[in-house]
Amino acid sequence: MGLWSTLIGGKTANPPTASRTPRERARRAAEIRKIDTGTAAWLRAGGRGPRKDH
Repeated sequence: MGLWSTLIGGKTANPPTASRTPRERARRAAEIRKIDTGTAAWLRAGGRGPRKDH
């Protein structure tokens, strides 16, 4: 559907990031940082075992 809408010039289904509130952007950024921190720790530990944060 994304390609078709691009070809015919329609709007995409996803809303632009600018429509999110500052609070929502901050919450999402914090969520991503938490995931990245957990992934980095998992990789430092060898990255072979199961993830404990799931």
